[in-house]
Amino acid sequence: MESISKALVLAIQYLGSERNDEDFTEDDDLKVVEDMAAIIQGASENERLTLIRVARELGLNEWASNIGIE
Repeated sequence: MESISKALVLAIQYLGSERNDEDFTEDDDLKVVEDMAAIIQGASENERLTLIRVARELGLNEWASNIGIE
């Protein structure tokens, strides 16, 4: 659960931060998404399987392959 927890904390921190268009660009957003994907790629097999299952339950059938865990 450590990898998922790290990615979740990173996402919540970034989304909750006070940012504006002058200081943060789409490149900054992409960097955070890439960082989260890299963390998730290091997740355990059970974590990856859970993420894949949950993504599919949410109708995000391509999500796992898009971030490189399937």
